[in-house]
Amino acid sequence: METSTTPSTRVQYQDKEYNVIKEGLAHILNPPAQEAASKGTKRDLKEDDESQSVFYNPIQQFNRDLSVLAIRAFGEHAVDVRKQKVDRRNKKSAGKNEKGPAGKRKREDDTEESPAPKRVEGENGEKSEVESEVTVQPAKENPEGENGSKPETTAQQPAPAAEEKDSMVFTVLDALSATGLRALRYASELPMVSKVVANDLSSSAIKSMKTNIEYNKLEDRIKPNLGDARVYMYGLSGVEKFDVIDLDPYGTAAPFLDAAVQGVKDGGLLCVTCTDASIWASTGYSEKSFSLYGGIPIKGHHSHEGGLRLILNSVAMSASKYGFAIEPLLSLSIDFYARVFVRVYRSPAQVKFLGANSMVVYNCDSGCGAWSTQPLASLRKKLDRKGNPLYHHGLAQGPVSGSNCEHCGFKTHLAGPMWAGPLHNPHFIQKILATLPKLDSQTYQTIPRIEGMLTTALEEDLDLTPPTTSSTTSSETPKADDTQSAEYPAIIPRQDPALHEPHPFYLNLSALSKVMHCSTVPLDEFRGALHSIGYRSTRSHAKPNAMRTDAPFSVIWEVMREWIRQESPIKETSLKPGTAGAVIMAKSRDNLRKLDDKDQWLSLLKTDLLAAVESGRDITDLVTKVEASLYRSGSRQAWKPSAGSSETQSEPQPQPSAENESQSSSAKDKSAHPSSLEIKFDPALGRAASAAHSKKRLVRYQINPRANWGPLNRASVTQ
Repeated sequence: METSTTPSTRVQYQDKEYNVIKEGLAHILNPPAQEAASKGTKRDLKEDDESQSVFYNPIQQFNRDLSVLAIRAFGEHAVDVRKQKVDRRNKKSAGKNEKGPAGKRKREDDTEESPAPKRVEGENGEKSEVESEVTVQPAKENPEGENGSKPETTAQQPAPAAEEKDSMVFTVLDALSATGLRALRYASELPMVSKVVANDLSSSAIKSMKTNIEYNKLEDRIKPNLGDARVYMYGLSGVEKFDVIDLDPYGTAAPFLDAAVQGVKDGGLLCVTCTDASIWASTGYSEKSFSLYGGIPIKGHHSHEGGLRLILNSVAMSASKYGFAIEPLLSLSIDFYARVFVRVYRSPAQVKFLGANSMVVYNCDSGCGAWSTQPLASLRKKLDRKGNPLYHHGLAQGPVSGSNCEHCGFKTHLAGPMWAGPLHNPHFIQKILATLPKLDSQTYQTIPRIEGMLTTALEEDLDLTPPTTSSTTSSETPKADDTQSAEYPAIIPRQDPALHEPHPFYLNLSALSKVMHCSTVPLDEFRGALHSIGYRSTRSHAKPNAMRTDAPFSVIWEVMREWIRQESPIKETSLKPGTAGAVIMAKSRDNLRKLDDKDQWLSLLKTDLLAAVESGRDITDLVTKVEASLYRSGSRQAWKPSAGSSETQSEPQPQPSAENESQSSSAKDKSAHPSSLEIKFDPALGRAASAAHSKKRLVRYQINPRANWGPLNRASVTQ
């Protein structure tokens, strides 16, 4: 459980009185007035307290603990990648020495003939001549999973000692540092960090930062810098760039993204926090969201995951302009903010996948809450003669959805474009989880919540979910690719850039039950029902009582109808005609049995039209409701049972053999009409699905650490 307060002691330092706050291995000197501002809310503060800068926010301790552990895992990865690169060059150099110099043609005067200049292709496709001593580094020397760029030409091979020294350099930029707490923790808790630059625009913040650096005796590892973070990052070049850049602003990080992707090294890490959830997770300021993140937010209970995807798409668009591709390593919606850890690497070829990894969403936000996704570009895969994948990028056909929801007939609204790829790299999450048992719980007081949230985030990948009928009790470990070996265990493999998330959002069971006006379905029973008919499901880290599944909405609503029929009956008057719940409930099995196949859809259409006439406020509203009724009628006809379904079979069909029954059961269930599925609400099956990942009791969702908690007041800027 995350602690509600951070212990502090009163000290005298440089003839001033401070409250010393210890977090991790760092100590922050906090003036008494700032101490009051950090502990109180706006209405609790006195007039003197409100004028103080709020530099310390204890609620963000989870963010800082997680950032330290994430950078530790990435730092170990970076060190192993550089060691691998040095070892490969040393082996190649040793091989050349064993072979000896290659024989060359001699001139008549017995001198070596100077080879003709070679033609190499530059970055822009132009060819130029270079002298023979220029060595072209082969692409295989670049570490797999780290650098996808073209090989560069160098005048001479760097000395091994210089390479080993470079492999020990690991730099971090805390771009918006305030009192420097993050910089202090990175310098004191991460052994691989050689230098931390703590930047801030406020002169008072720099003054406080220098005092804290001196108090912690870290002058040799932390360099304060006064200036605009964007100007500083734009001015970086070559070896000045950073392995890690941390952006933790008050509000949005959008103004800093373009500079950050240019200030981070090839293969480096961006840590981005956005606390403006009212922008990226709400439709109240959709125009502001588009101007900041380049996309429209999604409305509904899944808006926080939509916000994560908006932020990632904004980072990807900023990076792609300079030939950089991104890979989200960890993307979390935490409390009132979003925190993403993104690997950035130069690869013009993989930048081309951005179109297929961007999508728009058709969202039924005013009706049942269903959605469908539309990629912005198509991606076709084929194999060459050696079995290697080849991708063809083309135009996507659209739209994939009509203007009305196929389930309830209400109008859909557009959201996006947003990131359509995976939110996490499972190898990265597992490396962080592997370090937790070795940590001191007094230093990292939020370990229980970190373990719970990261475990839940790891489970979100449905491809790692065990089969629904399996009795396995341990989670399936993702296989590492060729870049992982016993010699370099810390390397984090890169995921396939063509990966697309087919089920991008989570479901909220309370929202589903609200549409149907019934009691909320328990999570275990709902998951048990899905698993009984061959679908997978898992929790979501973003909200409690939320889950992700590969079941289509037609099956989800059938499960809800069966929940009402079997477990939680409702009154006929609970659902008013014309509402989303009434339209969905009209497709129940009982109603379908009462109607003859010839006139059931006509009867339902008549009911909808009468309800539209009675509830229409004006001619425009009436036209809209009639159009929705006609659209629903067409959708219902599409749902008529096929000739091979159980409702129209007159003769028994041959049963599958025993050895093929288990393999074909899932496919059979998924191809059948939803009303023909045998749905059982078995909580034991749902609990078994949860236990397949982890049997340990975890703090998956944080209880409010204190009363009236949340974002504190913006820190004042004193020049």
